[in-house]
Amino acid sequence: MANSKVQYTADGSTQAFAVTFPFISRNHVSVEVDGSAATFSWNNDSQIYISSPTLSGSEKVLLIRNTSQDTRLVDYVDGSNLTETDLDLDSKQAFYMAQESLDELTLIDDDALATSGYVLVADGTDFKSVAVSGDVTISTAGAVTIGAGTVETAMIAADAINGTRLADDACNSEHYTDGSIDTAHIADVNVTTAKIADDAITGAKIALFDDSYAATNTHILVADGTDFDNVAVTGDVTISNSGVTSIASEVIGNADINGSAAIDASKIHNGTVSNTEFAYLNGLGSNIQSQLDGITAGEVSTLQDDILRILDNVDNTKQLAFQVSGVATGTTRTITMPDANVNLGSMGDVTLTGSQTLTNKTLTSPVIDGTWSSYTTSTGKALVMGF
Repeated sequence: MANSKVQYTADGSTQAFAVTFPFISRNHVSVEVDGSAATFSWNNDSQIYISSPTLSGSEKVLLIRNTSQDTRLVDYVDGSNLTETDLDLDSKQAFYMAQESLDELTLIDDDALATSGYVLVADGTDFKSVAVSGDVTISTAGAVTIGAGTVETAMIAADAINGTRLADDACNSEHYTDGSIDTAHIADVNVTTAKIADDAITGAKIALFDDSYAATNTHILVADGTDFDNVAVTGDVTISNSGVTSIASEVIGNADINGSAAIDASKIHNGTVSNTEFAYLNGLGSNIQSQLDGITAGEVSTLQDDILRILDNVDNTKQLAFQVSGVATGTTRTITMPDANVNLGSMGDVTLTGSQTLTNKTLTSPVIDGTWSSYTTSTGKALVMGF
């Protein structure tokens, strides 16, 4: 039985414990809870109260006396008077120190030997000399060695192993937890095309594409100022999934045509009117048909010979044109029609029908076929040819 200490097992219902051993001073008494110093106060000389920690139950509470070993409590002086109190105090200091030493010695098993490599281990009653085995060994110099292959996962503190403790190229994919590699653990500019699976990247992973980006048939990508979204081509133009565009019917307006487009006449109506013919319309100030309907005899003063045409009333491809290029410059020639039908054939071939009167005419090598008669006028004879 110990003379300088007492141990209790807390039950969680009290913080007060009895001091069962004598002591010289309260300063010589300390309290431990589960091996750590506790804060306490004295209720009286035979009871202490632990203020910290609060005991919940099962804690080991140890009250220990440690009499002063550094300072003598009584110092004898020559010629002084010896009192019972001084003698008792001096002997108590020595007596209590001896008890405390014996209490410590009683903790060592009687069979303990200083065997090389052995250590003293408590078994709940006292300390026994045992060999260190299992995960570690110890040398006589106190050096502890962890055995090879003895360290298990549970023995390693969380986040305790860093890159300097791993061999180069020692870890492969089977040692990574699924989903454990985050952005911070991927070096910049280190994800290559070969590391990306086919069709693995969606619009949501590309900053320039809207999260709803999808390859919808015939849709195109159009930016909205933030990102690109897939939209259908609508309005005046449509597009096929092979890239062929089509302008919808009746959507081209005047404002859509560039002023310098120079659209050819063949693109107008059925294409039968030429560019040259359209040029004739230049300068018109009013409706063409109204102008034609308003033309009356005597109102047309001049017409260019390359413009004027007389068309057959059945076949308008049969046309009569006049050509005055043979007339001398500055000269006007007049064609006067007789009061008779005239059939114009080839050049020089003129056929006259009915009775004709030639006045002051010269006939060169005439061929006369018909009867002749003469009559007398007031001025003389006249020759009349009948046919």
